[in-house]
Amino acid sequence: MKNALKKLMPILHLIIIIALCSGCGLAVLVSNNSQHPGNQAKQDFAATISKEQEAEINKLLSDYFSTLYSALTVEEYAEKTVKGIIPDEIREFISLKTITEGDGNPEVGIHLPRFVSLNGETIIAYEIPEKADAGYINSSFIAKSGDIITFFCKVKTKATVVPDNVFLECYMHDYSYKKQKDIDPEYMDKICAELKYDVELTEENGKLKILRAIETNIKPGVKNRLFLLNNENITRLPYLDISQKADGSGYNNPADGEVYEKEKAVISDLFKNLANLDRERMNLLSYKWEQGYYEVRDYLDGLGITKNKDGNADIIILSEDYKQELPFESLPLRYNMEKIKKIDNIKLSLHPAYSEKRKLYFVNFDATVQRINGITDEDFKYRYDYLVVLDQNDEQLLIDNIKLNEYYVLP
Repeated sequence: MKNALKKLMPILHLIIIIALCSGCGLAVLVSNNSQHPGNQAKQDFAATISKEQEAEINKLLSDYFSTLYSALTVEEYAEKTVKGIIPDEIREFISLKTITEGDGNPEVGIHLPRFVSLNGETIIAYEIPEKADAGYINSSFIAKSGDIITFFCKVKTKATVVPDNVFLECYMHDYSYKKQKDIDPEYMDKICAELKYDVELTEENGKLKILRAIETNIKPGVKNRLFLLNNENITRLPYLDISQKADGSGYNNPADGEVYEKEKAVISDLFKNLANLDRERMNLLSYKWEQGYYEVRDYLDGLGITKNKDGNADIIILSEDYKQELPFESLPLRYNMEKIKKIDNIKLSLHPAYSEKRKLYFVNFDATVQRINGITDEDFKYRYDYLVVLDQNDEQLLIDNIKLNEYYVLP
């Protein structure tokens, strides 16, 4: 064994020497690579632009997308997309190279608004409101490589949608999507949708122009892009922007904030009114519940349940379907409670499906409750969680339906 080890020693020394030499060579190689021209390209790609140029590009992209989403209908854009035609209305923003080489080619890198299916509904129109704030179009610098500047853009729109089945009944089932018949406006609704684009720009004759403005997705090819279910570059946003200013002085979007406050007032009035249904009144209501709509309506009207806090306007829809609109099992006074003394901390959050017509809210509030057979001065705190649906009926805002999701005792 010792003799074998002695024979291996020279070989081991040789391996170590080779490894050390290789390491030195690698170090030299790394050092040389750091000065390789390819690294200069990477540095160019990571180059920045001046604040002035960034502001100029942001203005250009804002004007471009504002024009793009207002110039033509989606139907007109669909026809031009199939033929690869760059619309006249946006040519002033596009580079001469793109127009010369790409116009008339369906694979041209100027992507136009299109029909898109999103969550069971198809977008048939887009709109950027005329007085929209700057937040509707956001652009951010990504990189500069040689003469090409790349930006990432987000475009927020109010999008008109119809159910998928309605769209397919009214439009041809090919990539042209030509209209076969008009859509009944009753089926139309509006949502808020954000679209994402990768944009490349270059300078021509001293002016910045768009080389490419393409959807941010992973499906190349015009047929893939026109496929209705290709919605990877679109995100549904809350319909109302109820975010607050950093200093707490109000809403970032005052118009949306005003809508939210009106809807919150109606919902708050209803639940404060429902707190007046104590155990005795609930027993009386249970009898009338089986008698019919008119008895229920008259009883709740008499208690002021169906009116706003000023008593001069209805706040809830009650019809022959009152058992679905105001389910007895969703009334806040539950079976082990004597009365609700107070409701406070009412909080509303938009349901993801909230739209222009479907006004859905998650509603939470706290209630101070006296239980049945409890000590009269002993109160319990409960937390309630509701789903509430509102309806705009002849310019009057009314609650269409409430549903109790859960309630529980607070510690």
